[in-house]
Amino acid sequence: RDSLRRALTAPGRHPTAVISGMAGVGKSALALEVAHQLAERFPDGQIHLDLHGATPGMTPLTAAQAVTALLRDLGTEPCRIPEQPDAATALLRSLLAPTRTLLVLDDAASAAQVRPLLPGGAGCGVIVTSRSPLTALDGAARFPLAPLSDEESAELLRRHSGRDGLDGTDAARLLVELTGRLPLALRIVAARLAARPALAPGTLAGQLAAADGRLHHLEYDDLSVRRSLAVTHDALAASEREADRDAARTLCRIGALALPTYGAPLLARLTGTGEPRTEAALERLLDVALLEESAYGRYAPHDLVRDFARERAGERDAAEPADPAAPEAADVADPANT
Repeated sequence: RDSLRRALTAPGRHPTAVISGMAGVGKSALALEVAHQLAERFPDGQIHLDLHGATPGMTPLTAAQAVTALLRDLGTEPCRIPEQPDAATALLRSLLAPTRTLLVLDDAASAAQVRPLLPGGAGCGVIVTSRSPLTALDGAARFPLAPLSDEESAELLRRHSGRDGLDGTDAARLLVELTGRLPLALRIVAARLAARPALAPGTLAGQLAAADGRLHHLEYDDLSVRRSLAVTHDALAASEREADRDAARTLCRIGALALPTYGAPLLARLTGTGEPRTEAALERLLDVALLEESAYGRYAPHDLVRDFARERAGERDAAEPADPAAPEAADVADPANT
């Protein structure tokens, strides 16, 4: 938080900070918390815009739609908003230039979506949240988020569940472990405990520990770990780009393997796409935070992403007839794991 505040208040031309990380890791919550703390630094106001880069059931805003939305938030009458995207972007920047305004651009899909929204005035600041680090966005300070520590996870669980006696118990430690310390998963567990006082934490931990049931129990009201992950996977699968479709297929293959880490040679054999395409697919999975690179060339998903990938692998196998020419996962040895 301190580093993020410093990045946004340092002298310079429209400081921009990108908060990135996997689904449910707390990017939006951090952005809004820091924005609230910086209210005095930006006295002309703060504008929050949800870009819907990974919102279930919604298509991401185009850059032109986002520019129009910001112009309307700034009080521009619809009839005065230029139809040409370049002219609309120029108007946006001219309106923001003399001000000290903070833009919070939540859930960005890409650098191209964000770039036309950046103000030109030195007094403005921008916080962007995205599953991608948006490395193509020049001049931005980047703040990748990881899951919480054990202590932070236990505190979130206690605070939101209302179970004051939960701290330090074996059940609490098990719930923290089974949620992968992911804030979204912890909030769901806490909500379920708060809604059902008769539900013992140990019972819920037992439900989460079931090999095939964890994601089923990580849904409550409008919160769902599975749905949040599915937005990114499904967008990759439906993309016109070959690397995106390969990435979705590769994630399913990962779900079919019980290995701690994965390398491109093994996955290339399983997908049949060759190592160059497989490496491009793995880079896309890294970029959208569905994989982590534990060491160069070695990839591993978060535990809950692994569960999701296993589900999708099962669905894919059930929907598609077996290819007798394809190698079986059980018959393929990964040289790095032998």
